[in-house]
Amino acid sequence: MDRTHEESQFAPYRWVILALVAGCFLFTFITRFTWPPLIPVVVPILGISMSQAGAYMSAFYMGYVVTQIPAGVLADRFGVRFILGISLLLEGLSTCAFGFITTYDTGFMLRIIAGLGAGAVFSSCTLAIMEWFPARERGTAFGIFLAAPSGGILLTNLFVPSLNALVGWHGAFKSVGLLTITAGIMILLFMRSSGTVKAGDKSFFGGFKVIASSRGLILTALAGFCLMWLELGTATWANAHIKKLGFTVGQAGLVMTSYGIGGVIAPLISGFVSDWTGQRKWLIIIAYLLAAPTTVIFGHQHTMTMLVALGFLSGFFSYIANPQLTVLISAFAGKEWAATANGTANFVFQMASMIGPFILGWSIDFTGSFASVWWIMAAGPIIGILLMLSVDPTKTRA
Repeated sequence: MDRTHEESQFAPYRWVILALVAGCFLFTFITRFTWPPLIPVVVPILGISMSQAGAYMSAFYMGYVVTQIPAGVLADRFGVRFILGISLLLEGLSTCAFGFITTYDTGFMLRIIAGLGAGAVFSSCTLAIMEWFPARERGTAFGIFLAAPSGGILLTNLFVPSLNALVGWHGAFKSVGLLTITAGIMILLFMRSSGTVKAGDKSFFGGFKVIASSRGLILTALAGFCLMWLELGTATWANAHIKKLGFTVGQAGLVMTSYGIGGVIAPLISGFVSDWTGQRKWLIIIAYLLAAPTTVIFGHQHTMTMLVALGFLSGFFSYIANPQLTVLISAFAGKEWAATANGTANFVFQMASMIGPFILGWSIDFTGSFASVWWIMAAGPIIGILLMLSVDPTKTRA
């Protein structure tokens, strides 16, 4: 059977692959964000401080960042199925075990382990999409895939409080962990390669040569850092800002739900539009142009109606660019090195997650208000525009 016929025969299976990788990526956000809604419940039970509670999120990101690049290299070398399946099983088992903890230190270690598993998912999933989807459909595929981050935030805020009411916080973590384990088993059973990339024929470090030689890939990764600076800053500080305005926790949650809905819809639409127009670079630039002023305007609202409306627009504009960044990085690297490139790029993105909230928090302490935060966050996409203007999207390997 020749390769063309083989690709044609298995082409419909690409939608199964997309469902698998989107589900896997969704669970990495469900497992990481199951903790925040349960903080008020668990803190008094374990007798820990709020700073220790916050450190559980930091612990997850410690593991998450560490595995980004190695997992990408391994996925390019050995293929997606094994790396992705084992990663989800590790993440699910550690999340399930978190439901049994009685001490803070045990929980901290389990959160690091969960992050290690979650950190290997993104690069493997991007390789699977690059393998199975032709260039004309990759924007749509990555748009569906990258609706997962906002989707995970929405689902945890909707269902984790109900799980806590039904089975307690222990049961909530056990339930999420078991579902993640199930997702890992599904990967091991149903994930397959398209046969268009021979993983075993590649060297371990060949992808880094491709990354180092691609100016467009490096600039796009840095532009992604600028976007993550904005997105994580909003996710970290918007609730606190809204509550300081005098609104309740529930009202702040409503605003962030509106933000999350915008973040789910945006990549779905922008992915399709980018496939239709082919203008991925300019969609990123337009999104950044819209996101920066919307962030500042959002930070100066004082009524619930305007906060909800601007929250939706802020989420929508911020997440338009996510699929396009991933498609461009994957195209610059080509199918052969998509996992290594995206693992490296996501490592760069997540540096914003590590340093951004701290710097923004310092500005709040220094000024005594949130006024400067929105301008500092908006600087991210402005710098990102300058980076993207220098990117030549025609110099790709795919």
